[in-house]
Amino acid sequence: MLNTLKGAGIVEPTMWCGGADQMEPSFAEAAGQKLEVLIVLGGDGTIRTAAEACAERGPFLIPLPGGTMNMLPRALYGDVSWEDALKNTLTAPSVKVLSGGRVADKQFFVAAIVGAPTLWAEARESIRDGDIIDAIEKGSVAFQNMFETKVRYLISGGIKGEAEAVALICPLISEEMSDSEQALEAAVIDVESAAEVIGLATAAAFGKWRDDRNILLTKTKRVGVQSSKDIPAILDGERVNLGSSAEIDFVSRAVNVIVPAK
Repeated sequence: MLNTLKGAGIVEPTMWCGGADQMEPSFAEAAGQKLEVLIVLGGDGTIRTAAEACAERGPFLIPLPGGTMNMLPRALYGDVSWEDALKNTLTAPSVKVLSGGRVADKQFFVAAIVGAPTLWAEARESIRDGDIIDAIEKGSVAFQNMFETKVRYLISGGIKGEAEAVALICPLISEEMSDSEQALEAAVIDVESAAEVIGLATAAAFGKWRDDRNILLTKTKRVGVQSSKDIPAILDGERVNLGSSAEIDFVSRAVNVIVPAK
């Protein structure tokens, strides 16, 4: 990375390296240096934390893929290596303003998936790691929770009900909205089998919803969710717990990123 930056004429950058447990103090130190640009190579959770640190009037962000799903980097740069994403961006940089969503003190910029089906994500991670026993255990828990606990939702405009899961898709990846549209796309998911849930959770990350009979789609700036148990969710690929209720709001100017000029 240092060689690439030097080749682009960027001299004496400050670099922080470390595991996930070392990122919080690194971001805190970076925030105190009044950076113009923050380049982050990491997994979805690290990149979402970096984007939160750059929110509103923070530094410009270049998020590079260094994890499993790479949701935000893939949406911005395509399915390329971090080296190519960085080189292409530095060759012809352009600023892009992203809208997104906020739930409690956390933001997302690609998609939020709310409800018990998100528990399947941990089983998929265990399969990728080759830990079949752990995958079976987590899959069993996910299956039990999936149909025992539904999410009650209230979408602005008076749409309400309950479903297995609710997804909020940002304009960045929505197939129906332009980047400038001031809303989230809400997808209410009610399915009958675990196989359908896994397929939808994967598609949710990239907005491919159009032909599924079990999905209600609408546009909104706010969604409220409630459940009798804690609600699991995935925000831009990172698993979080929302508690038993949460409000999810649209954010019009969430973060400024640098991408290759078209």
